Amino acid sequence: MDNRYYGKVVEEMNAFFEENGFKADGDVFVSDKAAVKIEYDESKQIYNLLIAEVSDGNTGEFEVASSYLFDDSQNEKDAASVGIDFVDTLRTRLGIKTARRNMGVNIDLPTANKGDAVTINTLTTKVLAIYPVLKDVYKQEISEKGKYLYLDFLTTYAVPEIRKTFDAGNKKSVKKLIDTLTEIFIKGDNDTTTVVVALLTSAIGKNEMRFKTASEHMGSCTNLIASVNNQISLLGKNKKFTAAVKYVD
Repeated sequence: MDNRYYGKVVEEMNAFFEENGFKADGDVFVSDKAAVKIEYDESKQIYNLLIAEVSDGNTGEFEVASSYLFDDSQNEKDAASVGIDFVDTLRTRLGIKTARRNMGVNIDLPTANKGDAVTINTLTTKVLAIYPVLKDVYKQEISEKGKYLYLDFLTTYAVPEIRKTFDAGNKKSVKKLIDTLTEIFIKGDNDTTTVVVALLTSAIGKNEMRFKTASEHMGSCTNLIASVNNQISLLGKNKKFTAAVKYVD
């Protein structure tokens, strides 16, 4: 397999393998219950996680348990996300409870940056202020994964809350949300503005009423409206993008 980030994927999974008695046997990781392989399919540009049952020392047939889109535009940081996703799959498939990292250590909530810098940290702080129900979820995610995977966290947990805000029809709540995201889009760095668009794209989807409601509150920020509208057009057509923002029709 010719993929330079294979080692990074495995590195992210090594702690899980060690904690649960998996030993490396060539490119296979084997315990007394299961055998695991990670393969990269260059023709489809995806990583596959394969699992086989082990019984009395005999390894059964491998089957694909999870796949993760990964093309040439992605990097080492994305490869770490592949490893984390595969570990989550293995825990579920093998019935292994999460071994929390930083057990007993308090996880601090993010705080807005001092000065004029508007970053992912700012966005996360504002989202948690609007949806305080996510504060404990944030702490749990950091504790379990040992790092903040902001796109994964925000698209997984914030998007459903944003949809609820749109669908509840409370104009004051919608205005507060959109005003906040619009300001961050205008003032944020490149990563932050990209995530704002991704959040709104996934939350609005192909729902015309949500798009109309959001647009009305974006005011004169035509760049945000255009960016969201453009990315909505990719949903369902661009599989990589649709998966990245975790859009569900």
